[in-house]
Amino acid sequence: MKNLLVVLMALVAVGITGIPGECVGTSSARAVVAEPDFSFGTVPEGTKVTHTFVILNKGDAKLFISKVETG
Repeated sequence: MKNLLVVLMALVAVGITGIPGECVGTSSARAVVAEPDFSFGTVPEGTKVTHTFVILNKGDAKLFISKVETG
């Protein structure tokens, strides 16, 4: 009987607080790029050019960038 009471209390506690690591709700990441397009214009051949794109996460979950391609 004592073991049953402990098990029931544990189930109630998990039901109230949730299981750690469980995905609850519909949280999602949302990548926002203020300047999604950039043109270097005419660049002489062999010239090294760079540009930094700032990507902000406006969502409420972690944002993972798994692939980047040049255009």
